Amino acid sequence: MLSPEQWQEVRRLHAEGMPIKQIARSRHIAPNTVRRLIRSPQPPRYQRPERASVAAPFEPRILRLLKNDPTLSAADIAWRINWPASASLLRAHVARLRKSLPPPEPAPRLQAQQMSAALAYGGLDPGWAEIGVWWPEQEFDVGHGQVRTCPVLVMVAGESGHLAARLLPSDAFRNVWMAHCRTLQEWDALPHTLRWGTVEPRSVPSWLFGAQAWDLSWSAYVARAELAQLTVQTGLSVPAFHAARRRLKAAFPAQPSATSPDAFAADLKAWVDDANTAATSPARWSWERSAMRRLDEAPQLLALRAQGRAVPGDDGYLAVAGNYYRVGAWGARRRLTVEITETEVVIRSSGYHAGGFHTLAYARSWASGVRLTEPRRHTVSESGISRTVPGP
Repeated sequence: MLSPEQWQEVRRLHAEGMPIKQIARSRHIAPNTVRRLIRSPQPPRYQRPERASVAAPFEPRILRLLKNDPTLSAADIAWRINWPASASLLRAHVARLRKSLPPPEPAPRLQAQQMSAALAYGGLDPGWAEIGVWWPEQEFDVGHGQVRTCPVLVMVAGESGHLAARLLPSDAFRNVWMAHCRTLQEWDALPHTLRWGTVEPRSVPSWLFGAQAWDLSWSAYVARAELAQLTVQTGLSVPAFHAARRRLKAAFPAQPSATSPDAFAADLKAWVDDANTAATSPARWSWERSAMRRLDEAPQLLALRAQGRAVPGDDGYLAVAGNYYRVGAWGARRRLTVEITETEVVIRSSGYHAGGFHTLAYARSWASGVRLTEPRRHTVSESGISRTVPGP
């Protein structure tokens, strides 16, 4: 790069009448460079080329989060948007974007203590819902001599109060998602905004902060929800969910003896049907449901599966969701595909192994630490022909 002194010298020589080519030869620069220096009213200076900021693609999401909750910290925002760069860089951008937002209106005293429904839903159109996990005090006989508590996923339509609820084997996110998917299918509708009840300490599960080993994670769900234009909110008040939870707690007091999950699930379904009939106007629920999107418009979200790849141990057992499933010699030391559904654990060979493509299906156990050796079915496919074989 030429210095300001060279620029000044070239302009002086040109003003004295020296030809451009002679100036170029005497100063060992190109004639076009001489012409550019003569035309330039300012001396040359280095200017770093502008590059798009790493935060530019994230700014719309950061602004949306700050509008929904102006109190969010940069750390909360980093987790929600999967920020890929340094924390200090994000803090600087969040501070800048926060200043660009209009100042919040004066809030009543109750809002200062706890975010009210007016702040939470004042700008939302009909078609939103709340969802969360309720822990009954009831103990369940989950089999294999084990007794423990199990959570219930509850989803409530915001305007009409229409309910959906399902009992889960645990609060691992794979189970939460499968129940969530089932409740969406029961409604046959997708809310445009879904607020997860994660305010109270007991209701902040570990999956909110990271992946569940190799299978379905909260971050994958949030990414798919964004593709499906579903706004997922956390850390805010959920009055409709808490009201539904109080009703459930009153309707299902703890029994002195452990009950089976199937019996409780049947009672829960009957109670939800009765509650919806008594408390929800069919016309109001139909109106609110029409404001939601059709479920088949969100294939990206519904395509989520609790699946991954795993290798059996030296003892021939595959560790999946807290239990151990026996795999035959066909799967030894091979990376197998595993999928968990509400009722089954399905193990598939990832290629042609020991005479064909193997599919092993076990009944899913709600107990933990159990070694299972008897599959429901074991099929082997070869050349388009499937056959059932005994054992794992």
